[in-house]
Amino acid sequence: MKAIYEKGLVEYKKAVKKNPQDANAYFNMSKAFDGLNEGRKAILAARKAQQIWEEKKDSENSIKVRKRLRDLYKNYNLNPQEFDLPR
Repeated sequence: MKAIYEKGLVEYKKAVKKNPQDANAYFNMSKAFDGLNEGRKAILAARKAQQIWEEKKDSENSIKVRKRLRDLYKNYNLNPQEFDLPR
């Protein structure tokens, strides 16, 4: 499975390089990082997808990514505030 996730990451990174507003690529990148047990990177990618979908007012996908983030925070025992930018 590791090779599949790694190959996926290469493709998702190409997709976001081509189109930095590709929320689906960030969401899938999050899944791949999670599959590689890289929780922080999975969360950062999911948060980027969330940001894009919220800017586009895509409520269906915003709900989907918020659920994914809740699961990631719980699974990796991380606090959402750890990912907030300092003000």
